[in-house]
Amino acid sequence: MFGRSGITAAVKVEEEDDGKTPAAKRAGEYVTLKVQDTDGRAVYRTMRWTEQLQGLMDFYYDRAHGQVQRGTGRFLYDGRRLSGWQTPAELDMEDGDEVDFFEELIGGAA
Repeated sequence: MFGRSGITAAVKVEEEDDGKTPAAKRAGEYVTLKVQDTDGRAVYRTMRWTEQLQGLMDFYYDRAHGQVQRGTGRFLYDGRRLSGWQTPAELDMEDGDEVDFFEELIGGAA
């Protein structure tokens, strides 16, 4: 009923549209993100698209040891606060994107 060319065309369409979202296609690939803080420190980390951002946050605190205490600041991407359970794929991040770190200031005038 179908000619040989009809079967070939159907296979090609199936290969092109495998039903995966762009983020799912990148699942095995890596993204390099930069954490920049207000003191001028910059930390780069390469991670999987599907890895939780908590790893990036922990990496930043490890590299800034002695200068920034763990859990004393906020990580922002495009002006939105990040949570450790989020992934670069969920946020549609691109390779080389920058995450900002702002240390929380506690205290006031006497």
